[in-house]
Amino acid sequence: MAKARTKWNGDVFHRRIDEGRGIGTGKDYHPFIQIHDFPSLGICTRIKSETVGRVHHLFSRNELAFFYILDFDDDVIDIREQYPLLDPEDPHDLSGIVEMMEGYGIKYPREPRSRYPYVQTSDFVVTTKTGHRVYSIKESKEYDKERVRELQELERRYWKWRNVPWSIRTEQEINYALASNIRWIYHARDIGGFFQDLKLCSEVMAYERDQFERTTWSIGRIANDAEAYFRIDCGLGLTSFQRLLFEKKLVIPLDKPLDLTAPRLYCNEKGGWQSCLETYQ
Repeated sequence: MAKARTKWNGDVFHRRIDEGRGIGTGKDYHPFIQIHDFPSLGICTRIKSETVGRVHHLFSRNELAFFYILDFDDDVIDIREQYPLLDPEDPHDLSGIVEMMEGYGIKYPREPRSRYPYVQTSDFVVTTKTGHRVYSIKESKEYDKERVRELQELERRYWKWRNVPWSIRTEQEINYALASNIRWIYHARDIGGFFQDLKLCSEVMAYERDQFERTTWSIGRIANDAEAYFRIDCGLGLTSFQRLLFEKKLVIPLDKPLDLTAPRLYCNEKGGWQSCLETYQ
């Protein structure tokens, strides 16, 4: 949902629609609410998606964490943030949505002076390989407020009308360890800034993958060993390991805090080497 309010009236609404806000998919989508619309907000992020290939506008730490999880998920095809709850047949006309919600007994939010209806938004509309899902991202403490619960009901009813699954995610449902690990992996997304010789980088990655699969060494030790073996700068061994995970040429559990110094154990019941992520949590 919108996190703050600025000047709002019919002219602003129609201008945003004419700009293409909230319309399109993939790289062509423009969120209805963007960071520069609210210059006074404290927690906001512009981040480029690997899945979609465009910059996304996020307005809270929970949104950012959930975004990392979505962006790293192979099942996700498209992520549209700050999606407006409009009539898809006529996005210029708010009256139908207002009447629908007020018919449910929900007081539709309006600008105090102009009395023009605000456009409500959903935080994430996600396209996956099996369909669409919508997520509302909140802090759990916000649900102590009756008006917040009422506006969430507005959002729920809208997506029920559109026949799209809708759900809520708070900090209690978002795996922050997973998001943090993905953020760490994304450090190596622009690998050319670290390795001038990309062929060398590929060789280091192959070496580290082999060491990971053959030894009980910690990730830190594998990275240090690769630096010594290839005589590369300190830190590049860890960066190449991050790239290995970024390209998913090596898949390890990421849902728990990552300990770079913990060795790994062999677990016969799992049929292979157990990650330090599983062993030491």
